[in-house]
Amino acid sequence: MNNVLGCLSNKDSASYFSLFLPFDTLWQLVMHNPNHSPEATVQLNNLKEHPQALLEFDPAYNRDIIKRFNDILQKGEDSGIHWNQIVMQRYELYKEVITSHTLAGYDIIAPERFKGYIFVRDLLGRLTFCISIIEIQKINGYFFGGQVLNILEASSIDQFLAKEADERKYFEQLAQEEAARADSVKNGLIDTAAKDTVIIAKKDNDLNVEQSEEDTFKKRREVVDRRYYEGKFDEEIPVKLFVRYMKDLRTGIVTGYDGLYKFGDQVDYVKLNITKDKDGTWIMDDDPPVGTMELELKNKVYTGSWTNNENQTGYDVLMTQKDIPSKKLEQLDKMLESGILGSVDGETRPLPKAPAEPQIEGMENTPDPEPAKPAEKEEKKRKKHRSDDDDE
Repeated sequence: MNNVLGCLSNKDSASYFSLFLPFDTLWQLVMHNPNHSPEATVQLNNLKEHPQALLEFDPAYNRDIIKRFNDILQKGEDSGIHWNQIVMQRYELYKEVITSHTLAGYDIIAPERFKGYIFVRDLLGRLTFCISIIEIQKINGYFFGGQVLNILEASSIDQFLAKEADERKYFEQLAQEEAARADSVKNGLIDTAAKDTVIIAKKDNDLNVEQSEEDTFKKRREVVDRRYYEGKFDEEIPVKLFVRYMKDLRTGIVTGYDGLYKFGDQVDYVKLNITKDKDGTWIMDDDPPVGTMELELKNKVYTGSWTNNENQTGYDVLMTQKDIPSKKLEQLDKMLESGILGSVDGETRPLPKAPAEPQIEGMENTPDPEPAKPAEKEEKKRKKHRSDDDDE
């Protein structure tokens, strides 16, 4: 994953080409495979009868591999991504199964094949993008390949799939219009020059409408609920979480979330990009993307894990919903609205414990002796003498 991301970040198609095994190497693995079991022999014979099936994994023959790589670079730039400023947030992979009869037996060569999604964060543009990827293959203990397919601005798989479906519908509609135009030109029914202008204007209008609707959607949301949680990482490190629920004013349905959190001895809150999958999993990414929480919410309790995006270490998470004073609620709301993060009243960094006094060998740690009581003042003595004289 890091190799693929590095090629995208550096726009390095040559290094990306080298991530794939050439056809000659794959063919050698078929012809001289060490597995001589009867079952393996039958399956490998299938590959020997269909050698062309292996060509799709070699970018020297399957030119679409590099073409899609370059297309994604261009599409990402058109979408506003800064490739040299991307960092990986997380990835989700699933095992790929063989669906073509011509590839039967390839699982002997590559026993593990994966497809999935890579989520990257543009630190400069402060946007999250999702990249779909297939054919990550483990061969002889090493990973090869990784064909990138598409990129869209999305922070969850559900959001990516929904946008991809809309994108597919748009291009299907565009193809139908182009086919209708070709038929009309063939029949001599329209002025081709004028029609070009109409179609180009329609494309621009469609794109502008889609962008306008998306911008309106982002702006026309209302906060309908606010929830505050406290708990611990690994039953030791204190953590505080603030989550807001937002609905779309057009539909009245909750469609978005945002939030803040802090843990340990942090003074300032950290902004969270929050999404919720169809299976109920909450994904909360730091902004900037230092760590990611994957949580489940049940009976007002969040459970799950926090993972460091760089070294993949993490903590177990347990947080319970708590009541929050209205003043603190207003301060947390203001942070999210203004983008200026900080702390709230009454929350300060815990003071460090004073270091223990050094132990000196050979000396007992006995308490200091009490100071001697001061002598009575002369004035008090004189007063006492005068009192004695009066009694006589």
